[in-house]
Amino acid sequence: MRPRASLVLTAVLVAVLLPGRAPAADRPAAAAPPPAAVQAAEVIAALADYRLKLEALLPLYEQELARANEQHEQRRELLERGIVSRKEFEATETVVARAQQKLEDTRRAIAEVDHAMVEAITARAVAALAPLGRGGYEQSATLVRYNGPTAWSLKTGAVELEQFFLTRFGRPLPVSAYGQTPLHDRMGLDHRAALDVAVHPDSPEGRALMEHLREAGIPFIAAWGVVPGSTSGAHIHVGQPSPRIATKQ
Repeated sequence: MRPRASLVLTAVLVAVLLPGRAPAADRPAAAAPPPAAVQAAEVIAALADYRLKLEALLPLYEQELARANEQHEQRRELLERGIVSRKEFEATETVVARAQQKLEDTRRAIAEVDHAMVEAITARAVAALAPLGRGGYEQSATLVRYNGPTAWSLKTGAVELEQFFLTRFGRPLPVSAYGQTPLHDRMGLDHRAALDVAVHPDSPEGRALMEHLREAGIPFIAAWGVVPGSTSGAHIHVGQPSPRIATKQ
């Protein structure tokens, strides 16, 4: 299920990121939104449709797992009574494992879509904004961005952030994307010098991390999740905004 979900997600993103037809010659250029914003909007729509399909699968896979567990327990009773062989009992264990894997893969795929959705929403929002000056800070209802003056290095900076987070909260920094990932390749974003941390900007961890980054002069973008009030997909992007790269075909 997981390879299939990844392939589908790849197809969704590549399909909407492939170059389309040129706009009509008589279309007013001034009225056209930035190309990056247009592509991001197309990705968002495609991801939303894909997420709905994944959500529709969840109750089916949950029912399948419940049936498999029920059969497994029935076989256990029959095994204890000597009515079925151990091989027949173990066969139901395999069925349970497969059903569990399908459910977990679907949930994982939804989480991947949510992260991709927030990335696309952030890219669309940033594309519509004027660049921040050196040291500039801006906050809206859905986005925080800071153009810190400190030169950010992923290799050395990530180590410092990991130490800060571990000391402050007693647990490892929840990194959701370190440098370039297949997801960023599919979205056509250059994420090689950036780090994504899976903390909600409104959480104590998120607020502390943003405060630490500002004090250190490190640039970042904080993005809220897809669903208001949910942590799904919410993260803090450390480093400069990811510029677009040529879409791989």
